[in-house]
Amino acid sequence: MEAGLAALAIAPRPAAAQGFLDRLNLDRLQISSLGASFGRIRPSQVVPTNLYGLSADYGEIERDWRVVFGATYWESRFRDNVVQGFVDSLQKSLSDTAARVVASPIKLYDVTFSLEGRYTPSRSGDLRPFIGVGIAAHVINAEGKLIKGTFVERSLDDIAAGLFVDGGATLRVLPRFGIEGSARGDLLSGFRSVQLRASALYYFGGLRTTPTERSP
Repeated sequence: MEAGLAALAIAPRPAAAQGFLDRLNLDRLQISSLGASFGRIRPSQVVPTNLYGLSADYGEIERDWRVVFGATYWESRFRDNVVQGFVDSLQKSLSDTAARVVASPIKLYDVTFSLEGRYTPSRSGDLRPFIGVGIAAHVINAEGKLIKGTFVERSLDDIAAGLFVDGGATLRVLPRFGIEGSARGDLLSGFRSVQLRASALYYFGGLRTTPTERSP
């Protein structure tokens, strides 16, 4: 009897989970457009630099909500005042007062992979504003004579997860081509950045139409 009641209590859960997955239309996701982007990024404590990116729009997962995958790359260096502050802290910790720590550039490289849920009103015509939120994985690498082989280099070399929000608009200028402008802010532990991007988009043809795209 107790076993039967337990089975009844547990049985609805797989069905509810399956219903949730069906509602998300995961099996209908397919690439609807590809984009290549160029922009500027301003990371905290780092010299602003150029940003390069790729994106893939996998279509609607729910009405007006789209799934977008992205990858970006940038490289720069820590600001001079940040490096000098680090050198000064090292200098104060030396017992040999005649010794000197010489400042040198510390370069930083970042490759980011992101998954975004993007709200885009389906009745906006060729010009479509959007706002998105997502998660990102940052593969960070730091190099420099000042930190080479030290625990500082090992602590800066990291794979870290973060959150981001972005907003902008896309404009379809031809049946297969469009442009996009966006602004994005990233946040992860001890690190923040703001970026502006311009993108060129290519739209694929002959795609399946999802129920959310067909419904009025």
